[in-house]
Amino acid sequence: MRKELPLIIAGIILVSAIIWWHYDSSVDVKIVEINAPRTLGVDTIRTDSMNEIELVIQNNESKNVEVKIETENAFVDENGKSADTFIVFGYNGYHYSDYISTQDKISLEPGENRLTLLLGYQVTGEQNVHIRIVNNEVVLDEESFTVDVLPPELSVELNYELESIGELNIYNIDAYVINSGLGRAENVETTISIIDPDTKEVMSSENNNFDVPAYSKSSFSTWKDSHAGVIELSSGENSDESYMPAQAVVKEKIGKQYIVKVTAVWKEQIAEKEIIVPENRSVLEVEL
Repeated sequence: MRKELPLIIAGIILVSAIIWWHYDSSVDVKIVEINAPRTLGVDTIRTDSMNEIELVIQNNESKNVEVKIETENAFVDENGKSADTFIVFGYNGYHYSDYISTQDKISLEPGENRLTLLLGYQVTGEQNVHIRIVNNEVVLDEESFTVDVLPPELSVELNYELESIGELNIYNIDAYVINSGLGRAENVETTISIIDPDTKEVMSSENNNFDVPAYSKSSFSTWKDSHAGVIELSSGENSDESYMPAQAVVKEKIGKQYIVKVTAVWKEQIAEKEIIVPENRSVLEVEL
């Protein structure tokens, strides 16, 4: 009998484990539909619900079932590491007003349940998103889909307007970063330089750093209604005007020309353009 006791105990444990597994795995909850974007911009925030997943879950039980929604690659940081996402329940037009982490349990009512999950990426490229419905550490159902995360597409615009006041010809220079892509460009580094064409010396310049949302146009100047740069040419004495807040400012006599160069850099993307001022002749335009 003593020899048979370990076998009896092992059998009881095995039967208990099978019953426990069968009980938990018999919970009838299924993913019936996933509505998700197939393309998304990098670093995008909410735009027409583009960064949201609608997850439709059918609970065929007669009572509420508590589950966790586990995700992989729904959120990916700048190092390519997957992070937990959020289940959201309300948006007031400015921000999500009600949400919980996917680390928290939710209660599924009998019948159809619709949940909204967030997508977010700080890296570009194809992402394989995996979703699991888990109850008591048992996976009830799981599905996958792919999202192609697109970068911004940057270019620059550069022009000037002449303003004549007495002996002064004032060339107000305006420059813009244009993003024609789906992705958001964060921390775009911009430079405007006024260069002597004979010596190639940079006479004055200004650097800035700002974000450029998808499908938008942003001024090189971070000050409202300010020009990116100013060239003042005079037939007599130059003025005492500082032209602040513009920092790229040069004053000289009429007859002098300058190269105005602007550059915008985001990661591997570089957009550049140069013009001669006061002669409105494009000498270089490079967009990579």
